[in-house]
Amino acid sequence: MKKFRVIGGLILLSSLLVTMTACSGGGETKKAEKKENTAQTSKVEMSVEGGSYIIPDGEKVDDETGFLALEIKVKNKSKDKLDVSSNDFALYDEDGKKVSSEHVYDSNDNFKVMSSESLSEDKSFTEPLVFEVKKDGEYELHYKPTYYSEDEKDEGIELKLDTKKYSDDTKAVQALVSQYVTKVFYGSDEVKDEDKKAAGKLELANDVEAERKTFKEDSANSLKEEFSDYEPSTAELEKVITQIQQTNAEKGKVTYSFKEFFPESAVIYVRPEMVFLDDVDTESITDKFVEENKGKYTDYTSVRRDAEKYLLQELPGKINEAPINTDDNMNGEGYQVKLEKKDGKWEINSSNESRNYYFKSLKAAFRGGLND
Repeated sequence: MKKFRVIGGLILLSSLLVTMTACSGGGETKKAEKKENTAQTSKVEMSVEGGSYIIPDGEKVDDETGFLALEIKVKNKSKDKLDVSSNDFALYDEDGKKVSSEHVYDSNDNFKVMSSESLSEDKSFTEPLVFEVKKDGEYELHYKPTYYSEDEKDEGIELKLDTKKYSDDTKAVQALVSQYVTKVFYGSDEVKDEDKKAAGKLELANDVEAERKTFKEDSANSLKEEFSDYEPSTAELEKVITQIQQTNAEKGKVTYSFKEFFPESAVIYVRPEMVFLDDVDTESITDKFVEENKGKYTDYTSVRRDAEKYLLQELPGKINEAPINTDDNMNGEGYQVKLEKKDGKWEINSSNESRNYYFKSLKAAFRGGLND
């Protein structure tokens, strides 16, 4: 028993040593990362606090190149005032070619790149600079304050950058929008596997179930307004809307492209090719009703009422035969959908506000051209 306790104690001690070693190793790793992302002189310290890929308005990117927004921190270690501007920074690729920073901004004017700052002793600031880079490249970030005199040429700072380390959430956010279309506009839970994979851990902040219900109810009410002599039942209206959704899910096509993408906001073009009620062959339904009911009516009011009822009942069968089309009023790239990042989740601006007219038009396209 005594020997067993000793062995047990040794095992416990060894496990403790392993744990301590592991913790120590983790600390060293963090220190190494910090050291790798930080450089300093006797007067100034510079560090890269983080970074991610963005898409400035009007720019196109691909899998190989992109716009990297680096969060750069500068601290004044001297007793003199330090003036810092974006012109003090430059990025150099593996061939020594200089990459200048980009002057970009988002549509909400929330994303602001570094301009100029004045720092007193021990003060610092952190602001982004954007560079167009290869997504798998090795670069050097150079900083040289313009106030340095000629005998202080060695006071510049250089940091090595591996652009593969930084996140690119554009495809993930696009996948979230695609999921929203599937769940809300198609009324389906059959999200594509590629969208699930691309979205990863990112989530929508929208109450998708509530918006799905509201979209279908509003669509049914919009359809109801098309009938003046017959009072459709909720079941009849929802049958037509469900058929529109199913046909769009099966035959429709949606393409996505970014107008802009920033760490906290995005605007994405959604271009739907859907079935529109104006393209449904309703004339053949009316002709059939007339053929089957010649001489059966004595008043025009009853004819119109029963004709509308017949049209509503036959409409689902004709919707699936209609061609896929685009809204004539939609521009070539599609409708603009705005997103904002809130508490780590992305929220699509689906508010029913007059200024959110792009989204109102988008909803109309997915409900067969029926406006709110």
